[in-house]
Amino acid sequence: MKLLRPEIDTDPIQEKFAQARRELSAAIIERDEEIDLALTALIANEHLLLVGPPGCGKSLLLDSLLSWTGGTKFSILLTKFTVPEECFGPVSLSALKEDRYVRVTTGKLPEADYVFTDEVFKASSAILNTLLRILNERVYDAGDGITRKVPLKLCVGASNEWPSSETGKELSALFDRFTLRRAVSLIRSQAGRQKLLWTRNHAPKFTTTISPEEVEKARRAAASLPWSNEAKAALEAILRELAKEGVQPGDRRQFKTVGVVQAFAYLCGADEVQPEHLEVAQNCLWDDPTEQPQKVAQVIAKIANPTGMRVTQLLLETEQVISSCDVRNLTDAAKAAAKLSEIDKQLAGLRGNGRLDQARTYLKEQLRKLKLASIEAI
Repeated sequence: MKLLRPEIDTDPIQEKFAQARRELSAAIIERDEEIDLALTALIANEHLLLVGPPGCGKSLLLDSLLSWTGGTKFSILLTKFTVPEECFGPVSLSALKEDRYVRVTTGKLPEADYVFTDEVFKASSAILNTLLRILNERVYDAGDGITRKVPLKLCVGASNEWPSSETGKELSALFDRFTLRRAVSLIRSQAGRQKLLWTRNHAPKFTTTISPEEVEKARRAAASLPWSNEAKAALEAILRELAKEGVQPGDRRQFKTVGVVQAFAYLCGADEVQPEHLEVAQNCLWDDPTEQPQKVAQVIAKIANPTGMRVTQLLLETEQVISSCDVRNLTDAAKAAAKLSEIDKQLAGLRGNGRLDQARTYLKEQLRKLKLASIEAI
């Protein structure tokens, strides 16, 4: 007799995150990893730093996320001339008449649920000192000596460049406040470029919304996810291997990485942390942005997620085939189609991975477009 599988309880909040993840990915071009990092940061109660050229969707990502979660946003472009009043509010004139120095924070950073700080490393010392405490402890003193909790759920910092090794203690401390950090590049693929040019609205269309209470429940659920023995062993092996490579993240960063990985596993719909979920740690376990991110990514891929590493390599091969193909040349198009079919066979031979199905879907779509273009060229 065939046994029926027991009905598995699903987490409706986890399903909301999964749906938002898909809808963000469908709208924002080539930002799947940045979307994952933003959602992971929200679940893990951490902050995200994105470094890249202007106009590559850093602010759009936070605006899109905000349209799903609701809440208030504070956005500011920081320069060395930005004054504290622009961030934290002006000093109350009525309070000054009573010999009290108190800021009016209405509509400013201390009252925002979500914060976008552009060119965050150009802030003055007067702003940095206060910002550091808000990011780390999520508290603010308006000047009356009373420390109040701020509603900040997520800060996305943006910069056109990484801070240099010669930066002072303040910038080093600020850099460390962003547990998740990633370099963002311009759109690379031909398909992405076409979508950018000919799709006029890139705002995601959400079918759900999420409340602050549900976000808090997601945080608690993620923090309680157990680690498999294999995942624990993989993380310890990664840290040992990184030490051999001269990469030694601080104790606090290692501790916070554990929570980030649990949040990412929750986002992926898992009920237990597995080795492949350690892929997100490549955005956490380093301090020097010049060489360490690449080393960390290679070590993590080798130890925890060799399938993901191979998927990435095959996707790069796919882009190279597409970009070098002249669809008007039937012989060239046939060779490209054969190469794409071979890549698909290699993907089909890999074991399950969160990105594997997406990669195969993308490749088959490119193969379909290639064949249609060849037919039209006849």
